Amino acid sequence: MPILFYRELRIIEHLKGMVRETGYYDTLGVNVDATYFEIRKAYYLKATQVHPDKNPGDPKAAEEFRALGEAFQVLSDRTMRARFGKHGKLCISQDYWIHTDTTYCIMFGSERFEDYIGQFAMNTFYSLLEMEEETLDLEVRKEKAIEKMGAFRKEREEKLIKFMKDRIQPFVDGRKDEFVKLVDSEARTLSTVACGEYMLHSIGHVYWAKARQELGKKRAFGGLDGWVENKGPRAYEMRPQIGSAKEAERVVLQQDMMEPEDFEDRFRTRIIQDLEAPTFGIRWDAAMLDLVITLSNVSHAIFKEPTVPEDVLKLRAEALEMFGMIFQGATAPFLREGSLRNEDEVEYPDSDMDM
Repeated sequence: MPILFYRELRIIEHLKGMVRETGYYDTLGVNVDATYFEIRKAYYLKATQVHPDKNPGDPKAAEEFRALGEAFQVLSDRTMRARFGKHGKLCISQDYWIHTDTTYCIMFGSERFEDYIGQFAMNTFYSLLEMEEETLDLEVRKEKAIEKMGAFRKEREEKLIKFMKDRIQPFVDGRKDEFVKLVDSEARTLSTVACGEYMLHSIGHVYWAKARQELGKKRAFGGLDGWVENKGPRAYEMRPQIGSAKEAERVVLQQDMMEPEDFEDRFRTRIIQDLEAPTFGIRWDAAMLDLVITLSNVSHAIFKEPTVPEDVLKLRAEALEMFGMIFQGATAPFLREGSLRNEDEVEYPDSDMDM
């Protein structure tokens, strides 16, 4: 069903007959006066069909996926969309582009990582918004969608808690070698999917940081040196992954310095801003906040389960610390070919070690 959102999203420069070129609109299959919601939905449906993980080794699908990502990057940012509408594609700087794998991953996550992160809350919000009755006032629809989103987020976290408790159980049972081999093998497999290293590092860092905090340890690394150099043929692909991983680490640090309610309010604000004045920066921040909040809640539930003995809770924290270290892949023997950071090449002062 057609959905009409904020009138300011229908930028005057994009009215039919006044657009310099329509290439990006044609790629996504939307009208030149399409709302952000319509653009977002069209991109998701088309890009998901030709995603590299679903079409390995298919150059035609890869090229279509790239073209869709390029179109979405421009049309989903109202400033760039207005510039494109007025001047055409040639006005867009080459420095603007972000690798299309990262564009999709930031927006919709990855099916291959669903066991570890579930469905992003922003996707849930837009799905709920679409299901609300069209006759309702937009503000009412928005509030109802946000209210319902809480239940979906709780269900998501419960699934992740169960999955992670099962995942770390071998370590808790004393089968540590089996646990390490299992997680390392999983990480190496996931590292080969689109945006895999970014997802691995970000998930791993949250669990690792929260586990060390629970165990009373300082952070031996994180936010320091050791990031791989952005050179060579993969630089364009790796640069946004490293940037996203750094952002995830920064958000973890910010969470430690903010009240939980304030952190949650910031996340909700970003969701509304994405609807009212969409930019890639807003949805990037929303994705990072969502990831950190969700996995932090999962960690807390695993560490603080009231019916579990203290010695078992400590083992769970140690297991999650090891899990996070393996997923980050920043130290031997867990370094991977595509690891975003190599901590073995960095010397840290003694003050940064365990307390």
